[in-house]
Amino acid sequence: MTPQTEIQKYVRFESAGRIAYGRWKDGVIEELEGSIYEGARPTGATFRSEDVRLLVPCEPSKVVAVGLNYASHQTFVKSAEGGFTLPGGKPMDMTKPVIFAKFPSSLIPDGAEIVFPEGASNVHFEGELALVIGKKATRVSEAEARNYVFGVSICNDLVDREWLLNDLQWFRAKGADGFGPIGPAIVTGLDYSNLRLRTWVNGELWQDSSTSELVYSPDKLLSYVSQFVTLMPGDVIFTGTPGKTRAVTHGDTIEIEIEGVGRLCNSVAA
Repeated sequence: MTPQTEIQKYVRFESAGRIAYGRWKDGVIEELEGSIYEGARPTGATFRSEDVRLLVPCEPSKVVAVGLNYASHQTFVKSAEGGFTLPGGKPMDMTKPVIFAKFPSSLIPDGAEIVFPEGASNVHFEGELALVIGKKATRVSEAEARNYVFGVSICNDLVDREWLLNDLQWFRAKGADGFGPIGPAIVTGLDYSNLRLRTWVNGELWQDSSTSELVYSPDKLLSYVSQFVTLMPGDVIFTGTPGKTRAVTHGDTIEIEIEGVGRLCNSVAA
């Protein structure tokens, strides 16, 4: 894909029982037809954003994520948990990205309530930048990676840390339903290598960092993942969380803001 110079915001929305993609600007959504990854066209219909329901902004076949991708978060985890080990006590290989899979069913849109699955007792927020893939990517080089990114969004890589430390795989710790808030939009045309990222819980600032501080850059992550898994348009890569996190509980509100992208807000169901 040719990088876009104009910043655009794309959303997926529902109105009167019908789902469509649209281009969002100044509170108005211009409905589109066709694939947003291949050049969708306006239908002529417009909607006020407050009159529609925003959905998860893409429809991924897969969601890939990375852990421990900020030095500040590595320091926090090491202090809180004593080190980086796999179930059974085997040390993690920190010389390459710590990659895991989430499920598309874990994704929920901006404004949706986070409903904890039964037994979840230590669920932490993780504010992150999300990459949305724009075209089929297989064995892509780091230098070419940016050409395969359609745009970026905001995500919250929720995790139950008890399950994370004790399960053989992270399928429920990271992939449970509702453990992947994302949105509200996909933003194109941004230089995602240096964007300020902040997270608040109930109005208290908990994370304040920049994507420039990622250990493995978004382009490096896309390249690395594509060596093993073919990425398709609409697929998502969660790029990692900075600094400290903490457990959230019923009634808490989590807001994540990324410079130029917007703000993602979700509350834990009471």
